[in-house]
Amino acid sequence: MSNRGLITAIISYVVIRLFYGISGFDPVRSFPGIAGYALDFAVWVLVYGVVYTALGMLGIYRRDRAKSL
Repeated sequence: MSNRGLITAIISYVVIRLFYGISGFDPVRSFPGIAGYALDFAVWVLVYGVVYTALGMLGIYRRDRAKSL
């Protein structure tokens, strides 16, 4: 995993835990079985994608193509 991916995973974890703590909603406990885990995974994918895109737009840990070739 690249540095940007690791930073994104950490930020996503913090954002999701804050959201679950503030709202009192935890999909794994609210929905039984696979539905709760699927909803939790969907939230992870959504938040991870948004944070990863935002870091890319801000130029954080962006690889310069000329240097990598």
